[in-house]
Amino acid sequence: MPANEDSVVARPHRSRRGRLTGVLVAFAAAGALAGAMAEPASAGSAPAASQSAKLQNCGWNEAANGEHAYYEHCATDTNVWIQVTRWARGGYHRCVGPGRTNLDYDATGAWYDSNFRGGLCSHPGDTA
Repeated sequence: MPANEDSVVARPHRSRRGRLTGVLVAFAAAGALAGAMAEPASAGSAPAASQSAKLQNCGWNEAANGEHAYYEHCATDTNVWIQVTRWARGGYHRCVGPGRTNLDYDATGAWYDSNFRGGLCSHPGDTA
């Protein structure tokens, strides 16, 4: 009878391990499927690769290779207010248009500020 008790105790443990493995496999499969569905059919083409690289650089970009830090505004049809922080000086708001905007040499961060004047602006380069 003790042999049966041990085997009964061991079965649920194996069963849990089996269920956990099944759940992990299901999550991995779902992730792979979601990634395949999200990727456009033309992902191998140069324009799609260029677009993907541009989207990765949206927003704040730290200074590198002797260049100034910059903010990349990826929308093509709006000008927006960003808040810029600087080391040892106060921060400020700046209106930026689509594309790359170089920031101050001591800029330590920048982000879109939807709460400042409604988030949209008219004249890139304006500051407040």
